[in-house]
Amino acid sequence: MQLIDFFNPTHFIGQGVIALLVLSFLTAPMGCFLIWRRMSFFGATLAHSALLGAVIGLLLGVGVFVGVMGFTALLACLLTWWLQNQRLANDTVLAMIAHLTLAIGVVAISLMDNLRIDLMAYLFGDVLSISRPVFYQIVAVCIVSAIALRVFWRGFVNLAVQPDIAQVEGYRTTVLSFCFVLFLSITISVGMVTVGALLIVSMLIIPAATARLIANQLKTMVFAAWIFTVISIISGMVAAYYVDLPAGPMVVIASGGLFVLAYLSAQCQQSRQQQLHQQ
Repeated sequence: MQLIDFFNPTHFIGQGVIALLVLSFLTAPMGCFLIWRRMSFFGATLAHSALLGAVIGLLLGVGVFVGVMGFTALLACLLTWWLQNQRLANDTVLAMIAHLTLAIGVVAISLMDNLRIDLMAYLFGDVLSISRPVFYQIVAVCIVSAIALRVFWRGFVNLAVQPDIAQVEGYRTTVLSFCFVLFLSITISVGMVTVGALLIVSMLIIPAATARLIANQLKTMVFAAWIFTVISIISGMVAAYYVDLPAGPMVVIASGGLFVLAYLSAQCQQSRQQQLHQQ
């Protein structure tokens, strides 16, 4: 198999690679916003709840994608309101909701005897087996969402960097917050179809965390996160094919490897600067 086949949409591997590359247009900026706003745990909670959304979508007959997007969007809006009006710490509430919804989803799937559901595919994804209609749906949703994200870009940047000043300047921060979690829900919905409910958080957070090590500005961080995501997707998919291992986890492992390299490089540079400063 030649390298160009990994980008051939008519080939099952090329279809998976392109689906993940298109998804990166959402995961890179959304991951950076999550880290900048210290909402990584919030994203993980929505990802864990995606399984229950898939079950609801199947029960209602609207499909997995619509069910996940609708349920995670509703849960995100409820959490956004609830976290501002309760006594418990945010991480306590998020941890409780994350594992509770995941447990309910697993139990619900075990009770659905009339449907054959691959639990591992929902949790860890199976990007190499997505159908052609699902592939087109992923591409369309990601492109439209990326364009819409560009429209909200300035508002999301102000919300992440200077929320108080954004409110003074006339931005409706509450509306922006709900729009932000809606985009996050769409990202998680597409991610569940490709890499699974549990691994989509890794695609959001790890490249953004890697970019944070080398970038101080949000715009630069988003671009670096996208580059790291693309490298992880290509290297992970190539390795998965030749070593015959699951594609989604290999992409995450490649992303983790880039983080380790970037962290060690940053530490070496910091040590070198300290030595020069002491001299």
